Amino acid sequence: MAKIVNPILFSNYFGIDPNEVDKAGLIDPFLNVDLELFIDPILLEQCSNSEISKSGLNDFRKHFSNIIRLLAISKSENDAAWNAAKKLLDLDEPSENGLGYGGASRSGSSRPDEIQTMILKTSKEVVDLGSNDPEMISLMGFFEEGVGPDTISDFTTRVIYGSLSKITSDFCKSQGIKTKVIDVENPGISLPIFVDTKGNEKPFLLVPKDIVRNLPIANDWSDVREAAMKNAQIRDKVNQMLAGIAQPTVTDTKHALRGAALSSAQAFEHFLTSVKDNASSYDPAEDALGYFSFIKMLSSDMTGYVDTSKVDLSIGPEAIKQVVLDAIALFARHVEVGDLWRELWADGKPKKERAAQLIFQAIADAYCKANDIDMSPEANMGGGPVDFKFSTGYEARVLVEIKRDTGTVKHGYETQLEHYKKASETFFGIFVVIDYGKMGNKLDTINQIRNRRVAAGERASDIIVIDATPKESASKRKH
Repeated sequence: MAKIVNPILFSNYFGIDPNEVDKAGLIDPFLNVDLELFIDPILLEQCSNSEISKSGLNDFRKHFSNIIRLLAISKSENDAAWNAAKKLLDLDEPSENGLGYGGASRSGSSRPDEIQTMILKTSKEVVDLGSNDPEMISLMGFFEEGVGPDTISDFTTRVIYGSLSKITSDFCKSQGIKTKVIDVENPGISLPIFVDTKGNEKPFLLVPKDIVRNLPIANDWSDVREAAMKNAQIRDKVNQMLAGIAQPTVTDTKHALRGAALSSAQAFEHFLTSVKDNASSYDPAEDALGYFSFIKMLSSDMTGYVDTSKVDLSIGPEAIKQVVLDAIALFARHVEVGDLWRELWADGKPKKERAAQLIFQAIADAYCKANDIDMSPEANMGGGPVDFKFSTGYEARVLVEIKRDTGTVKHGYETQLEHYKKASETFFGIFVVIDYGKMGNKLDTINQIRNRRVAAGERASDIIVIDATPKESASKRKH
């Protein structure tokens, strides 16, 4: 998962009311880092913005239909028809949409030819079955390793670029935001420009909220798989192929889905229809990953989260640790005493761990800036990224790891955080557990581990539990 470092919001940069972006049904994007969402072509038809649901959808279907026609007449790889189809399948990342995995930048990137070839091969296989639905490309992530939703999103962005640019240009015009023609051959495309710290001009696009989904984290694509498995025919075939495998991996499941869906034209149509019928965009109200809560906090008055510590930072790591503990206490107070716990729940269920991490980041960042402390989210400490690193200079460093009570609490405290500390030669670690009411005996377990380490004369990481269980409104609580 990409880290979000020093994010700059579109609304803040251009000095407009973030509510105007929301009312237009658009994402208020970061201008310097990516948001881990992706455009799903299956959602284009149901978009509330007619520019997308009509013109954009028509462009998408026409473009991929051309690829399908070329693949239909192709006799072998690299013949003229195949190469023409390959030319139309542009998978380079368009940095203008601000979506993807680039947490520290929005530079855009290209993909290896192997990915493009895999998509063409599978599409050719589907075409040979007798199916010609252009939205078949949205399913490639089900079948092929290395073909993620970000790949499909980038291809879709390039195809509907004209519609996205019109939406962006019209919105900017309504808000008095200057735009600039970025391609002399296409004077109709005029986009707002972000100037980075190096003076580089970067155009960007605004994207409707109802055509994006959340990017699967690591190998967790269970929500997409679940939609596909709602079709009885596909489900039965997949279960047959996975019979005998105690714990199927993502690779095993993709192989089974591929075999089931590509067994016949009818099976593929069933598969595609099932996914279409169950497709839904990322819900800002539910906000399972906390992105919109994070954006809302960044665009709001954060003075309530700013407090200058009285700790003398020149003392060293111990002082940094105290400031970090103060920042965590501030976060805990707003969750436990205030109403911030609401941002950690959706429809009666705890949000994903990412939500708590992002909300803590917004608060801790404001607090640490006021105290001249550097906070690095998801700093790579060797063997993976720790959630947060706080520092002043090279030696004074404190690591913080945040876990949900339903997560790998014991492993996170006993092994994971200690590994990061050792890799970064850091003395101090703080392990934060967000308690949603499912703690069980996990706290006793990690407290015992800590006590054993202290008794052995070892430096043990602190443990902090934050009560995020639902509470009455702050105004209704008894004082």
